[in-house]
Amino acid sequence: MRALFLGLILAVAAVSPSPAFAGGEKPASAKRPASSRAHIEVNVVHGTDDEVGMDPSLSKSLAGQLRSFRYKGYRLLESHSADLAPGADAAFAIAGGRTLTVTLVDKDGDHARVRVEIVGKKGKLIDTTVKINRDGTFIVGGPQYKGGVLFLPLKVSY
Repeated sequence: MRALFLGLILAVAAVSPSPAFAGGEKPASAKRPASSRAHIEVNVVHGTDDEVGMDPSLSKSLAGQLRSFRYKGYRLLESHSADLAPGADAAFAIAGGRTLTVTLVDKDGDHARVRVEIVGKKGKLIDTTVKINRDGTFIVGGPQYKGGVLFLPLKVSY
């Protein structure tokens, strides 16, 4: 019997370290003017042993991160996105009759703090705040779905 941990939170290869720059210069992305908003993209991916293979619509980077988990197949079910200012949130209906709410708590030049809440028919399943590298991805996993589990890669760009 396989153990499945509801609400398991997993950080996966947020961003590769920046290469060294001659003369201590910062990369172009660090020179961008600061904006109060951040773009948050959420994919809903079904991990299961009932199917084999990786959905070709998933990015190569995300597919590589998902391969580190134990499932044989990964299928993109849906995608959502929102541009949020600090303190603002966006709610999305996701697979399994659940509601996902993401809130941009705050951000600085290097990281964003994002609150992730998932509410199902029996109440709150996940309520956590994660720190995501600028232009990075954090994978939340755990809600069971059709013989597998849902993975929710959250990408924050600004």
